[in-house]
Amino acid sequence: MAITFPRYFNKDSFGMGLTATDITLTAGKYVEVGSKQVGAKQEIAFGTGNTLNGVDTRQTATIRLDSAAGQITNGTLRLLVADANLINQIPVQEDLLSNWSSGVKVEEKGLVAGEDGYLKIQVNSGDATTIDFSDTDIVCNIPAVVSNLGV
Repeated sequence: MAITFPRYFNKDSFGMGLTATDITLTAGKYVEVGSKQVGAKQEIAFGTGNTLNGVDTRQTATIRLDSAAGQITNGTLRLLVADANLINQIPVQEDLLSNWSSGVKVEEKGLVAGEDGYLKIQVNSGDATTIDFSDTDIVCNIPAVVSNLGV
């Protein structure tokens, strides 16, 4: 029997903490900025809730990235699920980078990363810059649904 529950993953969950290696963004190219591997006997989907019958139960994801010059707002950020071999990588949500810092509602779409798969965050920056992970202004809080598939 699967046990399913909502939870938020933060920047440390995606390897984006204060001690993470800075990442150089190339203008016009998607670059991975965060990744979380799914544990044994688990499935994880980005987002929670839905908009059925006019009731919005989605939770908000907040992501803010900074360089030495300040907040990075020019570009696009997307969330992806990937299989364990990284052969199939499927985008599940994409929005302007400037919108993520104030919050983007993320609906559970049923696309899951299975056991040993990955949840990924990619950025396509409008400018060449470097994400400074030692900056304390960096925020990453993403809702997800976790399914434990048994013992």
